[in-house]
Amino acid sequence: MSAADELRVVLAGASSGVDAGRLARRHGCGSLLRAGPGTLQRMGALPALIDGLRLAREADVAAYRRDLLERGIGCAAVSEPGYPERLRVLHDPPLALFWSGARPDALDTPAPVAAIVGARKASDAGLLLAQRLAGAVADSGGVVVSGLALGIDAAAHRGALAAGGVTVAVLGCGVDVVYPRSNRAVFEQIRESGLLVSEYPPGTRPATWRFPARNRLIAALADATVVVEARARSGALITADHALDLGRDVLAVPGTPGIAWAAGTNGLLKAGAGLIENADDLCGWLGLDRPAEPPPLPPGDERLLLEALREAPALPDELVARLQLPPARAAAGLTRLELAGRIAKDVQGRWRTG
Repeated sequence: MSAADELRVVLAGASSGVDAGRLARRHGCGSLLRAGPGTLQRMGALPALIDGLRLAREADVAAYRRDLLERGIGCAAVSEPGYPERLRVLHDPPLALFWSGARPDALDTPAPVAAIVGARKASDAGLLLAQRLAGAVADSGGVVVSGLALGIDAAAHRGALAAGGVTVAVLGCGVDVVYPRSNRAVFEQIRESGLLVSEYPPGTRPATWRFPARNRLIAALADATVVVEARARSGALITADHALDLGRDVLAVPGTPGIAWAAGTNGLLKAGAGLIENADDLCGWLGLDRPAEPPPLPPGDERLLLEALREAPALPDELVARLQLPPARAAAGLTRLELAGRIAKDVQGRWRTG
């Protein structure tokens, strides 16, 4: 298969709102692009994909790549050398991968990589633990991978960013699409210092079926998958299943029996997953040496935020307006202060000094 044909099929699938990879792996990209409507129907292509393939035949792939580069977006087809080796082990690797951010080297890093995933509706304790686990991995030289969903995923990204480390977000939409919108500050931080990754072309809108599909990429990019909190039918368990299929380590944080968001993790532990209670457990599992002492907090944004919160509890937006800080910097500073135990949220969601 040629890289140009692989990209044409990816674009056809995205424009039709379907995954063309299954048919491409079975019949070949060139065959799909050359086939007429009747042949494509017999192959099992849906009408929308047939129309998309017709348009994709004429796509100028070289111009498309140039446009992506001008927008700061990298791209590699599965047949090209720049495609991540960690994804080639999948039985259904993406026909192409797209990325945006400062650290494309994180896709094939020799450093230990931990996927930290879990419930969207997580407990405060679970969110804080996810931040601490990710912060410890990043601070010790590892890489943190997650899916930028609400809850545990976003907390893991924030923890890695606050530690000044590398984090990779695998998206169920294009790398230029912020979803969910409430994670915009984290999205921007990852683009500035980490990496946003997707098998879907830029501009692709989120769809329900794309998120379970992207979980196989999260598992493949990591040496170990850690589930912090998960209900009995959580999407995080799909990631754990993919990790098991790949022969990778699956780890879980134990939870109180009878609590809904602990059912999935406790089930993993009963099935033989490794038990993780704290950051030392995870770093030890990954073979990472923890720094002897945590670095001191820098005196800039954190000092301003602490002084403001000593005067009165406040919501993040209120702090941004009062201190005239960029939202991304305020979010990073608040996360660092929380990880250091200097601040906490009250029942109204306001930050206060601890």
